[in-house]
Amino acid sequence: MHDLSFNEKSAWGTLIALLVLGALYFSSVINLWRADSLDLPAVFGLGVGFTILLTATLIAYHVLVAILSKPEDDDERDRVIGWRAGNIGGLVLGISVMIVVLHIVIGGVIGRGFMHEFSSSPALISVALIAALWLSTVIELALTAQYYRQGL
Repeated sequence: MHDLSFNEKSAWGTLIALLVLGALYFSSVINLWRADSLDLPAVFGLGVGFTILLTATLIAYHVLVAILSKPEDDDERDRVIGWRAGNIGGLVLGISVMIVVLHIVIGGVIGRGFMHEFSSSPALISVALIAALWLSTVIELALTAQYYRQGL
């Protein structure tokens, strides 16, 4: 990782942290759901814990990378990579949120089954929206890393 720019190291580190901590978060959510204990206080507690752990991990990682890297300015390539990856990540977020909204509407119309359970559960809706945000961020970071590797 010595020849990578700070932005590329940042993308890789953040991507790995999000994948690992996201897997822990969503496995905890699934376990709570299976135990029929998934409610808003549980989702809120998990969210706060995930946010604190992710923030601490990323601060430590970025401080370490900044200490070991030489100072550099963003150039046009960095801006183009950030724009392209961010644009696609934003599209993924928009589509994901619309899918969640459609599930809510369809579940309200049908009135039975999983779609109805989903549409009437604020905890499931909040987890679905968190998953949408997580997915769009992971895709944006993966594309950022890929664009740097391609030499875009």
